[in-house]
Amino acid sequence: MNHKSAGLAAAGMFLSFVVAGPAAAATIVLNFDDLTGVGLVPTTYGGVIFGDDFSHYDTPVENFPPASGLTTIYANYAKYQPGPQSTQTFRFAELVRFDGAFFAGRMTVSYDFYREGQKVGSAGDFALNGQARYYASGYTGLVDEVRLSGSTGNWVLDDLTYTTGVAAVPEPTTWALMILGFGGAGAALRTRRRAALA
Repeated sequence: MNHKSAGLAAAGMFLSFVVAGPAAAATIVLNFDDLTGVGLVPTTYGGVIFGDDFSHYDTPVENFPPASGLTTIYANYAKYQPGPQSTQTFRFAELVRFDGAFFAGRMTVSYDFYREGQKVGSAGDFALNGQARYYASGYTGLVDEVRLSGSTGNWVLDDLTYTTGVAAVPEPTTWALMILGFGGAGAALRTRRRAALA
């Protein structure tokens, strides 16, 4: 293999790294409207693992309107006493970008984002009022768990939005190593070229 083909091979590896990626991204909105009456949100619903942290209802309640349809979800009162601050957790079956959700109620809510058990970001406190408003996560990295904190009984959630198939953005140290590696490959090619010309 001469120095030209070696350089092309190195460039080809870089291009395959940049171009190759997961399937096209898909944004999913869970509006919960197929859940009727009052009850627990299914343990796994719409690609999200809710466990037993959330309940649902489809009856209009003043100051707690849904964003769309009739059904909203809220903290499971059998598990979390209404009133005090509590944290409910939902997980994803794969790494996703959590985009946000609509909230209504009073007091505040906040998000904490986790990936493989490590906290990677947070957002909030979002001040709620009697209208359904969208609260974006503001975090563009991939996560597999979101912890929602707020005063139990003072918020409802609707239209939970997340995106699958998002390529992971390399960490700064990964970028630094890639740049050093390509710089080293370029230096080696220049040295070989000079040696071939001499």
